[in-house]
Amino acid sequence: MDFELDDEQRAWLAEVRQFLADNVTPALRAELAEHDLEFQGGELSAFRRKIGERGWFGLNWPREYGGLGLTATHQHLLMSEFEYAGVPGPDLTVTSVAPMIMRHGTERNKQDFLPGIARGEIICAVGYSEPNAGTDLASLKTRAVRDGDDWLITGSKIWNSGAQRCTHEWLCVRTDPDAPRHRGISVIMVPIDTPGIEIHPLYAWSGYRTNETFFCDVRVPATNLIGEANRGWTYITGALDLERGALTNAGDLRRALDDLLALASQPRRDGSVPARDPALRQRLAQAEADVEAAKLMGYEAASLLDSGRIPTVEVSVEKIFTSELRQRIADLAIDLLGPDGLLAHRSAGAPAGGFFERLYRVSPLMRFGGGTNEVLRDVIAQRGRGMPSYGR
Repeated sequence: MDFELDDEQRAWLAEVRQFLADNVTPALRAELAEHDLEFQGGELSAFRRKIGERGWFGLNWPREYGGLGLTATHQHLLMSEFEYAGVPGPDLTVTSVAPMIMRHGTERNKQDFLPGIARGEIICAVGYSEPNAGTDLASLKTRAVRDGDDWLITGSKIWNSGAQRCTHEWLCVRTDPDAPRHRGISVIMVPIDTPGIEIHPLYAWSGYRTNETFFCDVRVPATNLIGEANRGWTYITGALDLERGALTNAGDLRRALDDLLALASQPRRDGSVPARDPALRQRLAQAEADVEAAKLMGYEAASLLDSGRIPTVEVSVEKIFTSELRQRIADLAIDLLGPDGLLAHRSAGAPAGGFFERLYRVSPLMRFGGGTNEVLRDVIAQRGRGMPSYGR
């Protein structure tokens, strides 16, 4: 592909940047700084409405589904700019769930869910992992049994991020216990306010909230089944491929490195200036090259999506590279900032408000979110290099 943006793409980039300059207000930043994404408050909700009004949640959807008919490259550029600005843009509901509904859903599925997703009104938590079904997702136990015009769901999900603030669960369930493991799985869209659902918080080392969510005789209409029964494994793996692509935009890496470069020129408490240290300069230069490589990987994946192909291997490579680069940048920041770099996030006197201390704690999450890097290395070996499965 041509890694240079054309005139139309540069104009789009300018439009996105102007939107952010006009709408990322001090009040929005203050709300995000106080609550992150846990609080769906006035400023954040208003910001999401403005995105929806422009049609940007479905910007690369076909027009027949209410989208703008733009490309995956347009979406990638938008998401990178939103990440650089530190504000939420299109989430996994838009980038992963909606494309699977378009590709595999029934006409009723499309009518029921796509318009709300496009307006930013439907937000999904992804209900995959269970206490005994993580990397081996096909061993899941949560069941859905057909009962007249409904599905009756019983089971639990863990690491169910966003359940406390979503409207629906994109829920992976077993609908045929007698079928081979990968063939008896379905996906059902479950409104989170349905009776029988309990959400229990789980907090990671970073302070990030995820959840364990329980489903006790949860009854949802049969029409909420996505596509065909027992074909869910195809929908799940397709959504995961797209999720990895959505997790790997380099906008936040570019912003972190830009901020770190600015801090490198400032004296530390002992009077030393990190940018004058040859070893630190070398590490900063390597990080600069790596961030640029990550940006180009994103362009490649977007280009492949525009060609009609889901780039399973490419986004797996990109996800591994960017998640491990994020950790390297965090490690570099702690070394560069010295003892002050260990001051806790939001504590008085912490460089950049303790951003890099928090990045150090958040970075491990990205190495297993969307599929652990160890499993993805198997995916690359098997699907990208033709190596045999070891039979897991």
